[in-house]
Order: sequence, then structure tokens, then C-alpha cells
Amino acid sequence: MKVDELIDIFKYGNYEDQNIRMAVINSESKFLYMSSTLVSFYENYKEMPVYDYYKDHFPSSELDKIINGINNALEGISTSSVIVLKDSLDKEEINWDTTFLPFTSEEGDRFCVTKIQPREIQLSTTSTNYLIREIVEKSNDYFAVFDEDLNFVYISKTDQDWDIKPIVGKHISSLINGNVLEIFKDRVKKATENPGEVITDIVKLNVANRGLVYYESSMEFHDFGALGKYYLDRTAEVTEKVLRNREIESQKSAIEKMSKWTALGQMAANIAHEVNNPLAIIELQAQSISKRGADFTIEQVREKINSIKEQKDRISNIVSSLKIYSHDDRSKREHTSLSSIIHDSIALFKTATVDESLKIVFSNDSDNDMVNINSSEIIQVIINLLNNAFDAIDELSDQWIELNLFDHNGLVYLDVIDSGVGIDKEIATKIFDRFYTTKGRTKGTGLGLNICQGIINDHGGAISFDPESEYTTFRICLPQVNPS
Repeated sequence: MKVDELIDIFKYGNYEDQNIRMAVINSESKFLYMSSTLVSFYENYKEMPVYDYYKDHFPSSELDKIINGINNALEGISTSSVIVLKDSLDKEEINWDTTFLPFTSEEGDRFCVTKIQPREIQLSTTSTNYLIREIVEKSNDYFAVFDEDLNFVYISKTDQDWDIKPIVGKHISSLINGNVLEIFKDRVKKATENPGEVITDIVKLNVANRGLVYYESSMEFHDFGALGKYYLDRTAEVTEKVLRNREIESQKSAIEKMSKWTALGQMAANIAHEVNNPLAIIELQAQSISKRGADFTIEQVREKINSIKEQKDRISNIVSSLKIYSHDDRSKREHTSLSSIIHDSIALFKTATVDESLKIVFSNDSDNDMVNINSSEIIQVIINLLNNAFDAIDELSDQWIELNLFDHNGLVYLDVIDSGVGIDKEIATKIFDRFYTTKGRTKGTGLGLNICQGIINDHGGAISFDPESEYTTFRICLPQVNPS
């Protein structure tokens, strides 16, 4: 039999499914053939010296066994040996049953045929490799392995239009460029600095006949010691997911705006009443000065002017609070005293409710209440909590709301407490769910607390209900910033 015929038998002998690696080595100890059963890298072993390959895979003691086995086979002697290889993380020793067989071609040339197979008791790691490879090759995602110079070592066959083999061995820059390449290099840098961690980016590419396509790329860096350093990369198309999330965010923003403007509409009549009262006082005082100004003393005129100024300031405060509350630029945040926002919220709320029986008390025990916030959104949250408290205690004889501000360990806290007796435990687990309400369809949408939670979370804080408190208590916390 010719050696080429023997190699053809190995190529079509289904050895991969049997977890076996076959190799043919010539008299110069160079590979003529090696099956790619243990790794799915596209490497060309032909004419590679056996020693050059195995020196990076086995310690010297095991390498001696391999060299001796090959030399014996070339002398016509069959030998078997157990070769020990530690896995890439040096956590598990894998024993390989290795047979070195002599082969003489019909031309009289001598060769060594090696058969390497993991022992059944040690198959866990190797079998996992095969299972992973099967999953990888059949996945719609792109899987790639890069060496430390960012050359392709492996790429999965995910797209039939790709000619895979020419890509292997090439640098990543042969496939991508520009901003996408810079994002890739930044991902490599982060992965290198955090070995074993998954570093993920969203990348967008203009694809022919499709336009803008979004991909999620996840990378890990591993140092396999003598086997080398590699980057493992998975890229999955997530265009539909990205667009769906954008639509959800857009709908969420629209719902939040609707909730805010609905609240303004509900407050409009009371706000108009609160503005009309000081305007009426201003008009009366102005008429009085106009008609009887000559009869007034300087002191009386001064009193009426001060009264007009007080009413003007009252209107100004209402308008100022409304302007902050109705502001729509969610991206604008600035360092603000939370106590000033609370004062604006209380003023706007009291203007809207016009209920003299309700007592509102605000205490500030904070040494530093500076926070980085969007004032309009935080006013929306506080007014929502005040409205909920007012609705809950509307029929109680003792009606009060307390707002307590304090700071601790880099956080600013605001407790909103009302004279109610709390919330049933079963209901309390649902109050932040979207569309859940206890107010009935005519009065509540079930969006208020859910929107509040979204706003506070977006600010890096948290909002919660205290089930242990004697009275109904909600707590907001926000990250503290240093005063400028």
C-alpha cells in the first residue's frame, strides 16, 4: 500500500466521531498527515517537524516518550505509552493512550503511524470540546479565536458565502476597519486587562441590501500557558432586539410624558384658582392706591406695595415650579440641592390641592443634600408620592404628610410619610408593577409608582416601601455629590 492511500483511509475513516487523532510521520520526523479531531483550528501540519509541534503541547518528560515511540516505529517496533497532558488551566491531567505503529510503503519507505485517544475515565474535557464544536458550527452566531497578535486562528462556518480557510492566519484588520476596528481593539484591551471576564459591545455596520445592522460582540481573554494566549470572540446579530428595545424606550418615554401632563391637567383648575387669588388681591390694592392714593400716608402706601410684592412673589413661585415640572429635556442633569427641589414640589402640590386641613411638614437633617439630577423628573416623583399620600388619607380625620431629608454614607435619603396605617403586604409586593392600581379605573392608571421607580433607577438611586413602619412610608435614595 502506498502512503497516500493510507492517508486517504484515515481521512475517510470517521475517526473524529470516535474521539481519535491519527497522524502519519515520515523518516525525517515530519508530519505527512494529522486529523483535526481534537481542535477545530485550521492548521496545516504537513511537513511540520514533530518536535516543533509537541514541544508547545507537552512537558519534556512526556515529549521524550513521544520521540522514543516515533523512533521505535521507524525502526519497525510497535510501542504503546500513556502520555499525560495537563489541561490549559493546569487544573486537570488528561491521560492519552498513544500507540506508535510502524508502516512500510510498497516503495519500501518507513513511516510511523500514531493513534492517540483519551482514556474513557478522562473523557469529560475532550467530550465537552466536541460538544461545544458541534454547537458552535451549527449556531447562527459567529465564533472566532484570535492569537495575541490578533490573527485569526479559528472562525466558525456560519455563512456559506464566506471562504473560511483564507481568513485563518490573517489579521483582524483584513476583515474590519475604521471605527469598528477601533471598537474591536478597545474590547481587546479591556479583555486583556480582565482575563476570563466577558467584555461586550454593540457594534453597528452598514450591510449591503440591508442598511444598518447591529451586532453584539462578546470577548474573553485566556492565557493557556505553553499553549499560548488567545481571544475568544462571539458575535451575534441583535438588530431586531436593539430596535425593539428602542421602541419600548420610546413608548416608555411617551407614557411618562402622558402621566406628567395628565397630572398637570388634573391640577390645572386648582392652580388657576391659586393664581387668581393673588391677582385679585393685587388688583384691589392697585385700585385702592389709584382711587384713594392722595388720602394714604406714606406708610399705608408702603404696606399696600409690600402686599402687591408678596402676591407677585406667590405667583412667581407657582410659575417657577410649573416651569421646572413641565421641562421635557430628560438628558439635562445638574448638581442641585434636593431640599430646594422638595420645596418646589411642596409649593406646587399645595397649590394644586388647596386643602387647608392637610398639614405638610418638611425636616432637613442633611449636611450635604447635593445630587446630580434632572429637576423636572425628581419633582414628578415627589409630587406623585404626595398625591398618593393625599389620596390615601383623604377620608381620615388626622391628615398629615411628613418629608424627612437626611444623608448617610454617600447617599441622600428622602422619606415621604403619611398618616395612613400602611399598605397590605400582598398589595405592597405589586405597587411598583406597571398598570397596578388600588384607586380604581376612574382615578388611577397604575403607572405612577412604576414611572417613579424608572426615574429614580435611571438616576442611580432606589425607591422602596417600608413595610415595617407604623405609618405609610416611602423612601428615596440618590447618590450624593460634593458641593461645587
